[in-house]
Amino acid sequence: MRFAEARLWIDRLNRLFVSAGNPILSAVTGVIRNKWLAIHLDVGGIGVLAQVVSGLTWLGLASGLGMALPLSRSVAAASARDDDVATRRSVWTALSLVVIAALGAAVAGVLLAEPISRALLGTPAYAALVRISMIGVVSIAVANTLLGMFAGRSDLRAPLTFAAIGGAISVGATMLLVPRFGLSGATLGTALLWPAGIVGVLLFRRRTVSSVLTPRPSPSLDRREAGALLQVGLAALVLSLLDVGTMLALRAHYLRTHGVEWNGLLQAALALSQQVGAVFYAYYAGYAFGKVSAAAAAGGVDAVRTYTVRQWRPITLLGAAGIAFTMLAATPLLHLLYSHRFDGARPLMAATLFGEFCRIAAHAWGLGSLPLGGRSLWLRIGVTQPLAMAAAYAAFSGSGAGEMALPYAYAAAGVATLLVSLTAMGTKGVRPRVGDIAWVLAALTILGALAAWSVR
Repeated sequence: MRFAEARLWIDRLNRLFVSAGNPILSAVTGVIRNKWLAIHLDVGGIGVLAQVVSGLTWLGLASGLGMALPLSRSVAAASARDDDVATRRSVWTALSLVVIAALGAAVAGVLLAEPISRALLGTPAYAALVRISMIGVVSIAVANTLLGMFAGRSDLRAPLTFAAIGGAISVGATMLLVPRFGLSGATLGTALLWPAGIVGVLLFRRRTVSSVLTPRPSPSLDRREAGALLQVGLAALVLSLLDVGTMLALRAHYLRTHGVEWNGLLQAALALSQQVGAVFYAYYAGYAFGKVSAAAAAGGVDAVRTYTVRQWRPITLLGAAGIAFTMLAATPLLHLLYSHRFDGARPLMAATLFGEFCRIAAHAWGLGSLPLGGRSLWLRIGVTQPLAMAAAYAAFSGSGAGEMALPYAYAAAGVATLLVSLTAMGTKGVRPRVGDIAWVLAALTILGALAAWSVR
């Protein structure tokens, strides 16, 4: 029994780190880039850049039309049937839709740069940065679609190639441009991550790309296929835009209320917290979701419950350990990854890390929501985070929490999402045991105490 339990933990660790290769590599290159930016830009500069990058990310996701998920599913199904014609039809249709939407968004972004700058940063002074960022908008949309194609073929090398090439070019460009051009160079260096990653994938995975894209079908955009892809893609898109858009809007208010310096400190806190979470989310998307989907198809509720319970404690214990370590090492990590000027981010980081653990745990319990309860259950859990965060931010801002309002809101939204995940899955028969509840309460108590100590 002990050997079987040990093997379970070893297997979880192995799969976690294999599937997390992309976010880990992205985090490494991001750390190098952020360190260089922290040296050459002040805290306020980081705050401005973070808001511009958040804006381009939101617009890039919108332009992508949520194509990655339905395209991945369509390519996988066609590949299983050895239907190369259907694969090409799906890929070309998805890319055609995305390119049209992305080019339209980029043109609008260039023309409306001043209003966008005013909305994001409270001033039209950063319109030039908005125009530069449109490079990233088009590239994000196309990159996510291409990576969806590779995911449908279970190609794990493509995302690693994307992260390695894109990250290396982005870091090199940032180091070259920032000392001379400041924020403009930082924006361009960051935006180049996505086009460079696309070129890297097309170059180093060209055999796979060629086998999928050639010969090109006629017409490139199949209306029936477009309808099928959009039906699934738009649901995923709404959830992504709501999540990213809510944070973007709240940060815009936070910046106008407390200034770009505090937004820079918030960026450091969120970035480090989400880098911890990214390892687990990659595991969920790259491995666990497929397993629980297969379990749902084969054994229904009982199989989903068994899988969820089996992986709950190992994953949440690893998450709690990672979050606790990051809380305790917050100051040296901020010095290493940024500079001593970011010491003020430590209390913000404690709150966001607590919220990140709740998100990790919520995702772990809600893995089977889509295959078990369909889009309604999946969306019910997914919309909780942004809606709860907006409500909590309004409450904390009104209560005088000051600069801690948004970090506290992030933590509160994490708790709400965890509660909804547990209860919503329970309505479908996936109920936690008494021991599962006791375990997560113990983890929340310990992490809450560490966070409270850090905030003092």
